[in-house]
Amino acid sequence: MVTPPSSGSDVGRRKKPGTPGKTTIPPGIVLSVTRRLLAEFTKRGYHVDHHLFVVPQQCYLYLEVERKEFGARGPRPPINRSSTTHTPLGRLKFLGNAMKWEYQPYRYSDEYWDDRETEIGTPEDLILSGIVERLC
Repeated sequence: MVTPPSSGSDVGRRKKPGTPGKTTIPPGIVLSVTRRLLAEFTKRGYHVDHHLFVVPQQCYLYLEVERKEFGARGPRPPINRSSTTHTPLGRLKFLGNAMKWEYQPYRYSDEYWDDRETEIGTPEDLILSGIVERLC
């Protein structure tokens, strides 16, 4: 059971806030950034063993991965041993420009998106932060 945040400064818990599929990010930006993230993910070779999911919701793009059942080297166990579903990497907060986003990593220890240790940059640079932290 997840305890509700104790103050307004706390970040959202694992459940994404807001209505699923509702976003304030313009559709064209969601599409172009999703394509750029998938291209970077593929360029780095992570697509061989993982699926990348980009989920727009509110002012965020949530980045999640799911380990493929069969990778380049045969059957693979899930990343998160307690689940075979999507594993959060973090989320990108839209700052009004398709080239400037804020990355908030997902903290498994407390099951929340950390808005205190953020990075600002392009989606391509920021996805590497999540990948390095979770997949390497």
